[in-house]
Amino acid sequence: MVHFQKGKAGLLFLFFIFFTSTQAQSSEAISGKVLSEGQEPLEAVAVVLLSVKDSTYVEYTITDVNGEFKISEAQKGDYILNISSLGYISLYKNITYTGEALTFGNLTLVEDTYELEGVTLTAVVPVQIKQDTIAFNTNSFKVDADDNLEELLNKIPGLEIDSGGKVNAQGNEVTKIMIDGKEFFGGDPSIVLKNLSADAIANVEIIDKKSDESELTGVADGNKEVVINFTLKESRKNNGFGKVSAGGVLDNRYFGNLNYNKFSSKTQFSVIGKINNINITGSNIQDFLKNADGVDGDGDDEEEEQNSAQKTKSLSGYLNTGVAGVNVGHEFKEKESLNGDYFYNYSKNDGSSVSKRITFSNANNFDYVAENEYVNTKNDHNLNLDYKNKSNPNNSLIIKGQLMSDVINSYSNRMGRYFKEEELSTKNDNLSTVDRDRKRANLGINFYQKLRKKGRSLATGLKTNFNRSTMKNDQNTLITRQINTPKESVKELNTIRDQKLNTSAVNFNFKYTEPLGGNHYVKLESYMGNKIDKENVYQNKITVAAKNEEEILKYDYDHNENNYQTRLAHSYTAGKINTYAAMELQDIVRSFGVVDEAATVTDRLFVNPMATVQYIPKRGRKCRLSYKKNIRTPQPTESSTVVNDLNPFSIRKGNPNLVSEKIDALTLSAVVHDFKSSFSFNTRVQFQYTKDAIIKSVDVDEDYVRTLSYQNNGIKRRLNTTLGFSQKIKNLGLRYSVRNRNFFNTNNAIINFQLNEVTSKDFLISATLENNNKGVIDLKAGATYSVNNTSFSIERDLDRKYTKQQYFSMLDCDLSKKVNFNTQFDYFIYTDNAFASSENIPLWNATVSYAFSKQNSHVVKLLFIDLFDKNIDIYRRSTTNYFEETTSESLGRYFIVSYMHKLNNRPRKG
Repeated sequence: MVHFQKGKAGLLFLFFIFFTSTQAQSSEAISGKVLSEGQEPLEAVAVVLLSVKDSTYVEYTITDVNGEFKISEAQKGDYILNISSLGYISLYKNITYTGEALTFGNLTLVEDTYELEGVTLTAVVPVQIKQDTIAFNTNSFKVDADDNLEELLNKIPGLEIDSGGKVNAQGNEVTKIMIDGKEFFGGDPSIVLKNLSADAIANVEIIDKKSDESELTGVADGNKEVVINFTLKESRKNNGFGKVSAGGVLDNRYFGNLNYNKFSSKTQFSVIGKINNINITGSNIQDFLKNADGVDGDGDDEEEEQNSAQKTKSLSGYLNTGVAGVNVGHEFKEKESLNGDYFYNYSKNDGSSVSKRITFSNANNFDYVAENEYVNTKNDHNLNLDYKNKSNPNNSLIIKGQLMSDVINSYSNRMGRYFKEEELSTKNDNLSTVDRDRKRANLGINFYQKLRKKGRSLATGLKTNFNRSTMKNDQNTLITRQINTPKESVKELNTIRDQKLNTSAVNFNFKYTEPLGGNHYVKLESYMGNKIDKENVYQNKITVAAKNEEEILKYDYDHNENNYQTRLAHSYTAGKINTYAAMELQDIVRSFGVVDEAATVTDRLFVNPMATVQYIPKRGRKCRLSYKKNIRTPQPTESSTVVNDLNPFSIRKGNPNLVSEKIDALTLSAVVHDFKSSFSFNTRVQFQYTKDAIIKSVDVDEDYVRTLSYQNNGIKRRLNTTLGFSQKIKNLGLRYSVRNRNFFNTNNAIINFQLNEVTSKDFLISATLENNNKGVIDLKAGATYSVNNTSFSIERDLDRKYTKQQYFSMLDCDLSKKVNFNTQFDYFIYTDNAFASSENIPLWNATVSYAFSKQNSHVVKLLFIDLFDKNIDIYRRSTTNYFEETTSESLGRYFIVSYMHKLNNRPRKG
C-alpha cells in the first residue's frame, strides 16, 4: 500500500505541473520593439527584468529578427527594465507591472562611441549576447559567502547540473570549463565547480565554440562544442584569493579544504588541498569507483551489465581522502600558451556488503549469497600538459600530454554460499589480496594548416598511448561441498598470480580539404593505427592436501592489431545546413597467440558508409541526423587462446575464431531553446544494429563452476532515447522540468549449449519544480521513477522487474544578510520481484551558516548529515545469466561544525 501511495504521489506531482502550466497561461505581457538610431530593428538584444531592491536578475529574453520582445512570465511588482546590446548604450527604465499588458512601442538604442584614453566606458549589463556567446553578469545573481561555482550555475537560466555532475547549457552538454579563456585543471568540471568561489567571478559566458579546424580556415563545418568560460572580477586579478576551511566533531569525523589562486594577464596559478573522512573524494569519483573492486560485493570483470541505467557504482562504506593539486598556466604571447597541472589523490575505502544472486542455467538453477568485507587503498598521481599555439593566422599547433601513476591495494574477505532449492550445498570462502601498480602516458599532437586558396587546408594528428601494469594476486579459497559427494568434501586452494600487462597504441591521421565552389568541399582522410597488447603471467596454484599438489601456469601472450582507414568525403556548409557524406575503406590485420607458438593471423577488409546532416535555422535551434557503420574487433580477452582460471568458480576462455562485429548506428538529436518563451527542449535517439554479434557462452556445471566463452551468433539491437524539456509557468514565478530516458537492448546468449535471447528494458522519468527568482529563497522539489525489466527466452518464470523511486525537496533561504539555512530531504523506495525485497530509505541533511566581518570573509557552519541514520546503500545489476542485489553499509549520521576564511577578500584600492 505504501508503494502504491508513493507512486500515486509522483503521478499527482506530474499532473500538478501539467495543470498549472496550462491553467496559468496568460496573454498579458511586457512587450516592445527595439530599434537603432536609423530605425532599423535590432535582433538578439538582451531584455532583462531586474529587482528594484538589489538589481538582481528576475527574467530575461531576446528580441527576434523584427526587434520585438515579449516577457510573459513576470509576477506583479516593480522592476528595472534593462535593454542592452554590444556596441550600444544600455537603456534602463523603472516599471510597474500590474499583470495587465504593458507595451512600450518603439525603444531606440544609441551607439556607444564614447571613449576616454582608449578605454570604453560601459555600464554593468546583466545579460550580453554576442555572435556565439551569451554572457551573464554574476552581480545579477545572489550567491552566499561560501558558495562554489556549482551553486552559481544552478541559479543561471538555461544551465543545469544533473546527478552525475554533467553540466547542460540550453539543452547541450558542456564539454569544457575555462577560467579567463584558459583551461583550469584540464577543464575537468568536477574540479573547477567544486573548488573556485562564486564571488570571484564577474561573468559566466556560454560559448558555442567552433572546431579548431573551423576557427583556422573560417569555413563552418557544423562541429561545435558548448564551453563555459568564467571571467574573473578585476579585484581578483593580480591579487591572490581563495579560501581555507576546516571542520570536525566528537565522533572523529573531520574535513579540511584549501584553495588559493592568483591570476594575471599572462600567468595562472592555483593550489587545491583536501583531506577528510566524510566520503568526499574531491576529484572525479567515477575514476575511484572503477578500481574499487570491493564496492559492489562481487565483481566479475568480464561481465557487461545489461542495464545501462545501472552501470554507475555507488560509493559505500567509509572513505578517507587526501587530495593535493597545483595548476600553472602561462601565455607567452597572444594565442600561445602552456598549461600544466599536477593532481595527487589518496583514498582508502573500507566496509562490508551482502550480495544476493539468482543464477539460472536451464535445469541447474541455484541461488548465491555472499558476505564481503573489503579494504581498498589508492595512491594516484596525474600530470597534464597542454600547449596551444594559434598565433599564426595560417596554422595552429596543439599538443596535449598526460602522465599517470597509481598504486592500488585491495583486500577482500568473501564468504559465499550456494543454495539448491533453498538447501545449502556448497560454501566458498575466499580471502584475496591484490596489489596493482599501473603507469600510463599519452601524447597527442594536432597541426592545422590553411593553404592559399580559401577553404583549402590540411591537418595531421598523432596520438600515442602507453600503459604498463603489474598485478600480484594472492588468494586462499576454501571450498566445502555438500552435494555430489558421499560426505562433506573440503578443498583448499592457495593461488599466487603475477601478471604484467603492456599496451601501446599509435594512431596517425591526415586530412586534406579542397574547395569545389559554392560551399562544396571534397575531403581526403587517412587513418593508420597500431595497437600492441603484451601479457606475461606466472600462476602457481597449490591444492592443500597430503601431497600438496602444485599446478603452474606460465606464458607470454601477444596481441597485435593494425588498422588502416581511407575515407573520401564530400561536405556542404551553407550556414544553416551542413552535410557530410563519406565512403571508407578499412583494413584490419590481427595477429595473436602465445609467444613461441604459431600465431593466429586474420586480415579483413570492410567498406563503411557514413553521413551527417545538420540543420540550424536560427540561434537556439539545432537538428542533427547521422548514420555510420562501425567495426568492433574482438578484444584480446575475448579471442585469447589461454584459459584464465584464477577464480575456481569463474573460468574464462577466449575464442580465437571470432570475427569482428559490424555495427550500423543511426542517431537523431534535436535542441530547441526559445529565449522569448523560456522553453527549452532536447532529445536524442540512437539505434544500433549489430551483425556477427559477439555473444557470451556460459556453461555452469553441477559444482557451480561457471565457464565463460564467446561466439559470433545472431544480432544485437540497442535503442537509447533521451528527452528533456523545461519551461516557466507564467505568472507563478515557477519553472518545471521533465526528463525521460529509455533503453532497450536485445541480444543472444548461450546458456549450457542452449540459445537464449536476453531482453532488457529501462524506463526513467523525473520531474522538478523550482522557483525562478532565487534572490532570497531557492526552493526545489521533484520525483524520479525508474524501472528495469529483464526477460529471457529460455525460462520466462525468471523474468525480473525492479524499480527505484526517489522523492526530493530542497530549501535554501537567507534568514538575514548574515544567516543562511539549507535543508535537503530525499526518500528512496527500492522494490525487486526477483528477491521479493523492498527498502524505504529517508535521507535528511541540513546546514546553518553565519557569515561575519564586513566582507563576509568568515563563515561558521553547522552541518547535520543523514539525520535518520540510514546507513545503507543498494546496488543492482542484471547480467547474462544471473541477477544480483548488493546491500552495503554507508557512512550514516554525523554532525560537523566548520569554519571558513576567505583569503585576500579585501576590495582593491584605486
